Amino acid sequence: MALHPEGMFTSGPLAHLVGLAAAGSDPLEWEVLRFKRVMRTNHWDVAWRHTAQPLASQLDYLATAFSEEFFATCPEATRRTWRTAAGAKSVPAFMTELAMLLRLADREWDASYEDVPLSAWEVRAQWPLLPALDTWAYDGEYASYEESLRAFIDGEHPFCFDELIPRLTQALEVRALRTQSEAFAASFRTLVPEATPETLDILARLTFAHLTEHHG
Repeated sequence: MALHPEGMFTSGPLAHLVGLAAAGSDPLEWEVLRFKRVMRTNHWDVAWRHTAQPLASQLDYLATAFSEEFFATCPEATRRTWRTAAGAKSVPAFMTELAMLLRLADREWDASYEDVPLSAWEVRAQWPLLPALDTWAYDGEYASYEESLRAFIDGEHPFCFDELIPRLTQALEVRALRTQSEAFAASFRTLVPEATPETLDILARLTFAHLTEHHG
């Protein structure tokens, strides 16, 4: 069976961070702090989930074991992304810097949305079902979101819970965060304009009522 160790550079959370660094839209420190918000764990989570410290250790290993010969086996686009992210530094030096940022972030509380604004990639990572609440329905087919949601639930029942439960939990989390942070509310409104408070209220109300009546 073929071996593909280059996957350490081409995929996974580290590749995601490197892609953000290469894009350069925001400071790398912000992206690391956002990454920590997305990857946060709670006491009930399994211990082997990806967190900042193990990822920093992986970067330490990649930096010490780095060789141009092996790096050349990666796809050209991957090499370009890592070198762009590194800038004037060598790739191993960039890895060491990124490891340091991950460890520093891990020692602090999650960054507030006032200090580090919500980003589009955070929305896609944490609340992926909310930016497309009714894309399954044809435009203009229903007079309101409530009507289209009822049709969606009826059409998917009895297997609707596969999507309804994640949609409900994502909606409830966003509703709670909106009340806790004006900065989050403003950013979310800009990034996901269709997921208005009224829309999320309808989603929560109808979904909970259906789950209680038919899946309780």
